[in-house]
Amino acid sequence: MGSTQAAAAWSRIGARRLACLVLAAMACSAGCAVAPTPAPGATTLAPSSPAPSSPPDYVDFTGQWGGHGNVMNVAADGTFTMRQRTYAFCDENPPPCDSMGVDGVITSGAVAQGTLESVSGTLAEGKITNSTDTSLLPTGPVTFTLDTANNVIEALDRNWCGPSAPPGVCD
Repeated sequence: MGSTQAAAAWSRIGARRLACLVLAAMACSAGCAVAPTPAPGATTLAPSSPAPSSPPDYVDFTGQWGGHGNVMNVAADGTFTMRQRTYAFCDENPPPCDSMGVDGVITSGAVAQGTLESVSGTLAEGKITNSTDTSLLPTGPVTFTLDTANNVIEALDRNWCGPSAPPGVCD
């Protein structure tokens, strides 16, 4: 191929690239960008995607917490179950109500489930997704505030004590 033919071929290729860029720019909506065409033989790298974020660490909130008439279990994945005494027995009241087994163990009538969604230091935010007694354990947003010095979580205006909480904190 002579130099005139080569120039004509490059001119056609250049014209095609220019036409493609113009068409792409015209078809592109706001915020769209057209990637430059790499030079022949150049290596292109795929755009990097953001590193996946790790799930929140609920380790400080995980375990069984309780007090007088209340108990809560928090799993490592942030799911939790709360139980609260209603102080109304089922043999005299409609549900939600507490029941007593033949062994004398009282089963709390208010039960709620939920999920923690974020944690920052001693605060965990989440929501109660369902409840048998919304007056005691309301559905919706909930905040757990961890008192590490006393091994207590404050949530829903009550204390939920861990195994090393001092006597009297959750009575």
